[in-house]
Amino acid sequence: MIGDVPIVAEDHGGQGKDVLLLHGGGRTRRDWDVMARLLAGNGFRPVSMDLRGHGESGQAPWSWREALADVAAVAEEYGLHRPVVVGHSLGGMVAALWAGEHPECPLAVNLDGHGNPTRPGQFSGLDDAMAARACREMTAFLEEMGRGLPESFLQVMREIDALDLFAAYRAARCPVLVVSGDATAFAAVFPDHLVPAWNAYCAWVRRQLEEVTRESRLVREARLPTGHDPHLEDPEALLRLLLDHLGDSRREVRIR
Repeated sequence: MIGDVPIVAEDHGGQGKDVLLLHGGGRTRRDWDVMARLLAGNGFRPVSMDLRGHGESGQAPWSWREALADVAAVAEEYGLHRPVVVGHSLGGMVAALWAGEHPECPLAVNLDGHGNPTRPGQFSGLDDAMAARACREMTAFLEEMGRGLPESFLQVMREIDALDLFAAYRAARCPVLVVSGDATAFAAVFPDHLVPAWNAYCAWVRRQLEEVTRESRLVREARLPTGHDPHLEDPEALLRLLLDHLGDSRREVRIR
């Protein structure tokens, strides 16, 4: 219980380095079951949690500050010592913010959590008029997709849109790994006329990540040939990537 909000988490067993797993928006801790088994079998102790307003955790107003407090409370409740924090999408953004407050964290990982475009300057390769149009049309499409969704989920989306994720990366005080899947897989969500706008936004994201990784010795980027869900689509490749960035790349991965 965090204040008046029940937060549900699960210890998947295993011994070794603690890992805290955060799911994406509209998802639950169950997304991590396969990955957690792999981690537990390879020298880690994974704990997954349902973020507030998701899964079996309580409904509550969403803010990054409150979500970070929930994560800290779970880490304390389960006695996690300097956990690696791995998040997918929404959870990956929480992990990136965690990195700004926890210099003791050995690694914070954002799995394909890049947000949505919110202004014309985020469409690489388009002139001003085309970028302004792309922004209007993308915004209208995303708003239409949101019609009928619970207000609690729309609140999460507003928080995502207001977050300057690249400022969060620059503020990191521990190592951060940003893992990107193949953005073209996510393009299928959009109607054909918006796919070029989405691709232009993805190009902007790539350029911003390149700048951040040049500027900061703490931020690194990696890519996996998956879609938006690398932990579900290729958990073994993700495990190898984590081992590599934690300095355990020579360890033989056990698949059970």
